Amino acid sequence: MLRYITFFLFLWISGNTDAQVLIDAVIAVVNTDAITRSELENEFRITAIMGKPFVETPTAVERRAVLETIINRKFVLQESDQIGVVVAERDAQIQRKVAEIRAGYASEVDFQKVLQQYQLETETLKMWVHEHLIYNEFFRRRFFNAVNSAEVEKLAKSYYDTNSAEFVVPSTVTFNSLLITVPEDISASEKQNVADLVQQLSAHLQQGKTFEAVRKAYETQLTLRFSVATVKADTPLGNIVTELKTSARSQPIIVVEGYQIVERIRQTPAYQKAYSEVSEEITERIRQTVAAQRFEAWLIEQKAEKTWHILDDELTQTENGEK
Repeated sequence: MLRYITFFLFLWISGNTDAQVLIDAVIAVVNTDAITRSELENEFRITAIMGKPFVETPTAVERRAVLETIINRKFVLQESDQIGVVVAERDAQIQRKVAEIRAGYASEVDFQKVLQQYQLETETLKMWVHEHLIYNEFFRRRFFNAVNSAEVEKLAKSYYDTNSAEFVVPSTVTFNSLLITVPEDISASEKQNVADLVQQLSAHLQQGKTFEAVRKAYETQLTLRFSVATVKADTPLGNIVTELKTSARSQPIIVVEGYQIVERIRQTPAYQKAYSEVSEEITERIRQTVAAQRFEAWLIEQKAEKTWHILDDELTQTENGEK
């Protein structure tokens, strides 16, 4: 019957004890912990400031899926509290994670504007980060580290033998590149002048002049950028370079920025990585998979044994946008 009971959190207005303003509603309960409407909304908002598209009007399915994620996290946080899981250097780790999120923005001002746009307090973000640090530490300690190493190593060798093609390093080509940038806002006649200059420059390269020599000759007339690059041989640019003989130069290639001229340096053939080179990578992957499977099984057990409820009436009101 608890799922049909409506829970409300109230803010008392100072100076008027008879007035109450509804500020939140509980939409789920996990053991004794309530999950409020604002927690659900903040989950969408925080996801948005981390670079994922903001779902302004999430569907019922999307809301329920995110709510399930929060419920799972509650189970983890409660168990972590019981067994004493803590985050080492908590404040420093929180600051570091928040700084990583902030780094996705051009400036602190831009970051603060986004927080205001999504009505998020910095402390709310820090709390969310802390919960995820606890969540990850719990997973690492309880499941990841508990996976038997000998069993994983055996599975890793078997995986390599069965999927050896996955660990083939593709052929690559290394080349000199001269990029000639053509501004978008110049006239047609100016663009034609650039095209003519590029053809002259290319002719000098074909005659054997060095990239440095043509750069000095044309740097006052063209915007040039020289670099050394390596790409996979089976890419469009890689195919062009591969068809050249060593030290041969291509004709000007039309690219988004303008023109590119390449000179082949060398080609590295494809090769098979030895098991010793990839064993750690495979072992980590298998350990992660096994741990994730056991974690999912643990969550199923928690939901079967513990008390938890989704308050459908309140969640439906949330889905319909009612406050």
